[in-house]
Amino acid sequence: MFKILIMVVMVAGAGALGYFGERFFRMAKAPAGETAAADKAGGLLYKMPLGGFTVQLPQGQQTLNLKFDIDVYVMGAVAFQEINGAVGRARLRDATVVAIADLAESNITFHDAITGEGGKVALSEMLVRKLYVNFPTVRTARVNKLLTNLNTGG
Repeated sequence: MFKILIMVVMVAGAGALGYFGERFFRMAKAPAGETAAADKAGGLLYKMPLGGFTVQLPQGQQTLNLKFDIDVYVMGAVAFQEINGAVGRARLRDATVVAIADLAESNITFHDAITGEGGKVALSEMLVRKLYVNFPTVRTARVNKLLTNLNTGG
């Protein structure tokens, strides 16, 4: 009888020890601030393909047609996960279209800059500068495909 009582007490003691001692052995989750700081220190860029865009921009008597495929690179895993949902990706796509329209309206040499030798590079640099205002975690962009056509009204 005494052996059975010792076994019951040992099993109950081990269960209580596991139940109450679990918090000491559990891996602590890092606070969001520390995770963001670790991402900034690591400097990892995460690729987010935005897909294809078709934009038609009227410029006086001419119309500039742009068709491009773009990827943006986001700094840090936390920022990538915040943007990577359907809503975040849609906001980033909308901001890209708005940035292209703003650049085309404000920059007189926009057509010459993107149809020149470094058209893809120039467009990606302009886009990153515009996107950085609303999305500070966007570090760089890559234009995979760029087709331009300037139609004259007539």
